[in-house]
Amino acid sequence: MRIQYIAKRTCCIVGRPDVPYGYEPVVEYEFNGLIARGVTSFLFCGVGPFERLCLETLQKLQQCYGYIPIRLTLIGSDAHLLADYEDEFDAIICLCRQSEPHLRPVRYAIGNSRFLFYYQRDDFGGAFSDIRYGLDMGLELINVAESKREADKTPFTSLL
Repeated sequence: MRIQYIAKRTCCIVGRPDVPYGYEPVVEYEFNGLIARGVTSFLFCGVGPFERLCLETLQKLQQCYGYIPIRLTLIGSDAHLLADYEDEFDAIICLCRQSEPHLRPVRYAIGNSRFLFYYQRDDFGGAFSDIRYGLDMGLELINVAESKREADKTPFTSLL
């Protein structure tokens, strides 16, 4: 089965091995914004802590927005590892290392997306090369760490 994505409605998620506590509201807020803009497909290239946070948030939003066909797809190159997660995702794509040895799951996801959702506090290390690649490919970048910094600067105003 070949899956094609409409890139303008697709967001890839690039994570890090750690994510501090307190990012849940920001992640949910940003995903709500993407869904409001028509994004319905989310591509994951792993299931680390940041991706897990995103997955759980999107699963919750799938239930809240039952009328919107939100699709969660896991992309990888190890069929045995991917099989462990088949119950958590709507689709799984296994890239064949023999026929496409140069194609990394993250680069595949970036190439089929319009948005790049990530967590990066510094301009180096971690997923920086993938983020730079997404920027070079013209993706709209959403850095959750930057969104949280901005949210923390905004004073809370009471409605009373």
